[in-house]
Amino acid sequence: MDKATKQGVPKSLFVLIIVILAGMFYYAAYVDKSAPEKVVQDFYQAYFDRDFETVASNLSVFWAAQLMPQYSTLTPAQLLEKRDEVEKDIATTISAMEENNKIPKNLSIEIMKDYTKLGKNSAIVAYSFKQDGKSAGMEAAILIKEKGQLRIFNLSPINEQNLQQIKTLDIKTLDKNFAQLTGSKSDSTK
Repeated sequence: MDKATKQGVPKSLFVLIIVILAGMFYYAAYVDKSAPEKVVQDFYQAYFDRDFETVASNLSVFWAAQLMPQYSTLTPAQLLEKRDEVEKDIATTISAMEENNKIPKNLSIEIMKDYTKLGKNSAIVAYSFKQDGKSAGMEAAILIKEKGQLRIFNLSPINEQNLQQIKTLDIKTLDKNFAQLTGSKSDSTK
């Protein structure tokens, strides 16, 4: 009458683990859109590593239209439609431009989170460059949302006075302008 019960891991636990892992992958790949700070971090880390394909994937097609004459006459809709082609050309162009450019050792960026502004269609991220732990200048990135993904629209040097302007900037105006540019809906009622 005394039957020993088998001790072990229930088989349903293995199924549960697989479902959880699949859910995490789905969330990371299709739901979680990069925070603006992460886009800037990924862009610069790729630049420092000379990974120009990743650099290009973090840049807006509108950035390319400002730099590359073959895209300057396209409409915003055409640029967005040709994203894959534009991205390849950006990577090739930056690779050629940076071929003889030496990146200083121990260069990094530090995001100034207090100056990040996030809107529905845009974002602004301020950051400082650090070389060997010492400040080596500041920049701000303006990001635009292209088909649900934030990408870098513009990079500009900044100083202390600009930081205060960023704090007082109304991101809704930038959102509205970018919504018109990309043809997405703007939530200007908030």
